[in-house]
Amino acid sequence: MRTRRGRIVLVVVVVAAVVAGAWLLQDLAGGREASNDASRPPAYTVAVTKDGAVLRRFSVADLRALPQTRVVIDGKEQDGPSLPAVLAAAGAGRAASGVTVIGAGLRDVGKLVLPPALVTDQTVIDFSERGTVKVCSPKVAWARWVRDVKEIRVD
Repeated sequence: MRTRRGRIVLVVVVVAAVVAGAWLLQDLAGGREASNDASRPPAYTVAVTKDGAVLRRFSVADLRALPQTRVVIDGKEQDGPSLPAVLAAAGAGRAASGVTVIGAGLRDVGKLVLPPALVTDQTVIDFSERGTVKVCSPKVAWARWVRDVKEIRVD
């Protein structure tokens, strides 16, 4: 009888640990869109930086509020604000030397350098189902796209 009760307790403890671990991983990965605490910024943001200074941090809701663009790449629609629209909303001005996009590096290499010729309305900040964004363009190979974007650095 004690052995059975001990096994039940062990199973309950293991399940609780797994659930707590999953919540912690989701929090660390930025899976929360917003926080109930107004003093804390949203868990996932995209920073636009220039010369080492953060010009603006965008939540997914901020990016959705910008004018949206649709591009079709390999038959699939990609929707979101264009890269120039995001830069303008951040007050970044013109990207004379281009832009470097930095992501979490979990699903890709995590870095993409775009020359000024690719900082166009065809380069889109597309929304993922995970609550993050990626940078994509018909002129950039799918394998080079950066997912889970954390920073857009104006060079």
